[in-house]
Amino acid sequence: MLNAKGVSIWAVIATALVLSPAIIQAQEDLMHVPVTVSFFPPLSTSGFYSYNVSTNFSLNIIGGYVGAVKGCEIGSVFNIDTREMQGCQLVGVLNIVAGDARGFQGAGVANVVAGNLEVCQAAGVGNFVAGNASGAQVAGVFNFTAGEVDGLQLAGVANIAVGEVTGVQIAGPVNLAIGDCPVQIGVLDVAIGASEAQIGVVNFAGVARDLQLGVVNVAGRNDGVPVGIVSVAGNSRFQANIWADGVSLLNVALKIRNGRIYNLYTMGFDPIGEEASLGKLGLGLGGHVPFDPFFVDIGAVHYNVYEGIRFWDQEGYSGLTTVHFTGGWQILPILAITAGPTVNVWHSTVWNGEYIRNFGLLVGDYDGVDTYTDVWLGFSLGLQLF
Repeated sequence: MLNAKGVSIWAVIATALVLSPAIIQAQEDLMHVPVTVSFFPPLSTSGFYSYNVSTNFSLNIIGGYVGAVKGCEIGSVFNIDTREMQGCQLVGVLNIVAGDARGFQGAGVANVVAGNLEVCQAAGVGNFVAGNASGAQVAGVFNFTAGEVDGLQLAGVANIAVGEVTGVQIAGPVNLAIGDCPVQIGVLDVAIGASEAQIGVVNFAGVARDLQLGVVNVAGRNDGVPVGIVSVAGNSRFQANIWADGVSLLNVALKIRNGRIYNLYTMGFDPIGEEASLGKLGLGLGGHVPFDPFFVDIGAVHYNVYEGIRFWDQEGYSGLTTVHFTGGWQILPILAITAGPTVNVWHSTVWNGEYIRNFGLLVGDYDGVDTYTDVWLGFSLGLQLF
């Protein structure tokens, strides 16, 4: 067995084997050999000087180590090119190019390019580019580019671009662009710069220009359309709404408006129900159209309805979906009067819609076995603050 000292000696030898030719080759011209065959460096047709050889075809039984490939290189464990690769690199485990790579790299585990990449990398685990990447990076786990990306990054786990992305990032859990990125699709999408479209569970952008579609959308500034349960930006407008309708005598809501789109977080209470007081909690999404000093809000809210205030202690399911068409008059900078019709759809396994409706025009009653579905037209009247 090797002790710690023995391991250190072999590490120094391996480092010298890889790095010393790269230093020497910068001062030497490459010798062209059309075909090279390597078992394991330096057991090859080019011997100890393989680092100073350019070739059109390199066959590496275990691993190969040449100066440059302009054609095709095939290896079972590793391929190492100290200057550049133009054409194709295929290997079972690892491809390394110390300079630029132009063409296709395919590896069972990883591809590494110390310079710039043009065209495509495909790896079972990861792709790494220290310069710029132009084309496509496809990996089972991760793609990392220290420079700019012009094209596609597609990974099972994570895409990371330190520079600007001109193209698309698609990943399972994480997409990260330190600069701009036009399109990101994943679970967590982060563009520190600007984004045109983000589709994920959680989206963050320095500037969101067009679409953010997710459960949570966050932006330093949102100039587009955020669609989600929570959408917040540095330029969001926070407003409070109070109104009465045919189901609840008192409704309050927090409205977070980003341009023409708003999210609504609301609760209501009706103390004058037929048998017991009723409460409701709701989430909504809508659009805002201004006609200064007037405006129109069109949106939908889905409520969970329960007895009293114990929303956590409820038997069965009782849901109310309300589509509202609300007109507003901004009588003061911080105060508006709101009113408008509503369309209400009730579905419950507990109560008939008549039980929770104080007034409204019934247009449909579709009760079944242990289910109650009612549709009615209603009206709301209220105030908006800020």
